[in-house]
Amino acid sequence: MTRHNEVALEHSLITTVNNSEKRAPRTTDRRLEIGVIFLLSCALWSLNTVWLSRDTEPPAWDMAVHQTYALNYLPAADLPSDTRFWERSGNYPPFVHIVIATAYRVLHPGPHVAILANIPATVLLLWGVYEMGLAFAGATAAVWACILTTLIPFLIWMSRETLLDYWLAAWVAAALALLVKTSAFESRRYSVLLGLTYALGMLTKWLFIGFITGPMGYIVVRHRIFRSKRRITNFAATTAIAAVGAGFWYMPNLPRLVRYYFDNAQIGAREGEPPVISFQSFIYYLRLLEGYQFFAVLFCLFVLSLVLVYKHHGLKGGAFLAVAIVGGWLAMTLLRTKDPRFTMPLLGPMMVVAGAWIQSWSRDWIGGTAKAILVFLLCLQAYATNFGVSWLPRGIVLLRGYQGQLRWDWNLYLQDYFDISGPPRREDWKQDAILTLICLPIFVVCTLKPDIRNPR
Repeated sequence: MTRHNEVALEHSLITTVNNSEKRAPRTTDRRLEIGVIFLLSCALWSLNTVWLSRDTEPPAWDMAVHQTYALNYLPAADLPSDTRFWERSGNYPPFVHIVIATAYRVLHPGPHVAILANIPATVLLLWGVYEMGLAFAGATAAVWACILTTLIPFLIWMSRETLLDYWLAAWVAAALALLVKTSAFESRRYSVLLGLTYALGMLTKWLFIGFITGPMGYIVVRHRIFRSKRRITNFAATTAIAAVGAGFWYMPNLPRLVRYYFDNAQIGAREGEPPVISFQSFIYYLRLLEGYQFFAVLFCLFVLSLVLVYKHHGLKGGAFLAVAIVGGWLAMTLLRTKDPRFTMPLLGPMMVVAGAWIQSWSRDWIGGTAKAILVFLLCLQAYATNFGVSWLPRGIVLLRGYQGQLRWDWNLYLQDYFDISGPPRREDWKQDAILTLICLPIFVVCTLKPDIRNPR
């Protein structure tokens, strides 16, 4: 494609966004968008409701940590009197903990109640994916992008875990969609909304900046916004809102975050993660994408989509999407500590590419059959990873991968993630009995000797 054609496509994309609200069909598109997001959100959380109703296992590692930090934002939190607001969530930004605390206050504190805080994130994630699909490839591609995003095995699992990264994925998707809607910072309204989104994304997790710097820099340079006073003003507004909104937490915590970054780098080295400048580091997230986030069927669909959409120019202004995906991947690769959840914000934008290719499939019985088979395989895969299929192996390794503290393989599929995810478990850890045994002697002593509570 010539440079002239690329410019024409991007100009067409901006014009489409600018004029979208003036077109009559937009009402129909909006109804379709709301319907798709609502139905897919209901489908995902219906699955989660069934799963949670069968599971009694307590939350593990970071999930438990974040649920505990959320208690610090309740009125009756047991904190020292001199604890300041920005210190209540430790080394983590406070947004997710505040949302979980809100769920606690509306209902009651508990692991399953905490998970309900992810429902708005699901809606936000699907909205961002739909808007990107609509802008870059059309309504049909947007619908398919949302369907595929909903059926990503890793995202289904993360949707019911109280990790910061699920909300982070939602804010990244929303930020990318709003960045497109600003029309290279021509729109004041969307520039203000973008600034608020940036602030909330940074207050969710600091990794947000690694996913948004590349796309924002691309828009600034590609469209030469500094030649327009209006664009400069809107860009400044976005930046100022983001800086002020996130700065109230980051400024007082900056010294601690710097120490935390280097501590995390040392942890990555101790866990055997590959050095940043190495072949294994370069392909690390590619292997995790295939072996733990997508699995083979969805991974092959994405790779084929990349090739064929690029060949047939199936995306309008696709360079923006390429910068977003590659930039986020590069930013996470440059970190010594690595984990599949760190690149979770890239999964939704990747499905926009797949949706664009599926949109081009023929509408005869061959295309319809192919779509039905694809959805069936992905639904079967989703069922296996969430509830288990006894007649299938727990996992099929295609190729042994990098060995650190854990071994990361190339997998056809897995029915669990290192025995953490998988089918619901009926487990009774006797927590109430343990707490009773611990607290009963103290209660008895305090009752018999009240002076213990009020020493002179």
